Amino acid sequence: MLVRKIAASDPQQLADPLSERGWSLHGSEGSHPDNIVQALVELGERLGTRVAGRAGSLDEVIQPLSADDAHPRSLSARYGLSALPFHTELSHRPKPCRYLLLGCVDPGSPAAATLLLDWRTLGFSQDELAFLEETPVLVRTGRRSFYSTILAPGGAFLRYDPGCLEAVDDRGRRAMQLIHDRAAAAPFDAHHWREGDILIIDNWRVLHGRSPSDQWSGRRLARILIDA
Repeated sequence: MLVRKIAASDPQQLADPLSERGWSLHGSEGSHPDNIVQALVELGERLGTRVAGRAGSLDEVIQPLSADDAHPRSLSARYGLSALPFHTELSHRPKPCRYLLLGCVDPGSPAAATLLLDWRTLGFSQDELAFLEETPVLVRTGRRSFYSTILAPGGAFLRYDPGCLEAVDDRGRRAMQLIHDRAAAAPFDAHHWREGDILIIDNWRVLHGRSPSDQWSGRRLARILIDA
């Protein structure tokens, strides 16, 4: 796998792999959290504007959590240290962020891979795409819960997160099951982290997940979210 250093990552070098497969791998200098975050910010600013995550922070260092320790409406609250299913980051917001940037502070031991799946490769027919674009689901986000569709108008992005999406009728259940079944059977990329690695993920195109982890593994990833 080709790793692009930050200094060599001009806008075109960022755009080419993102256009080709929806994600790209880069390297940073040093693994101190401050260095990783700075590298993420440098790359992110070339792509758009930072947005706050669930906790309201523009940047954060995340680690695997047990179900008891996780935010009550997060995927970790449902799946804990088991594998996290494929999902779209910030599905609980009206418009999910465009890019997700992750930087490896510590891969942990045992390490847990980040899994990447381009939803456009799931073989949806035109009728299935229309079905996903027309079928309403409830997006659970506390007092700000709202109704939406899984596929945005025109297919701009797929909103999928088993932790916050809830079917309101049989159509919604069939739509959720359709994505679950296709994702479960599809080939995907697995990134096995090394210190200093940075992944840029087109969140509108590529679903991501995590292989099973251990709460005491030491795995830590810096994360920033970008609107474009």
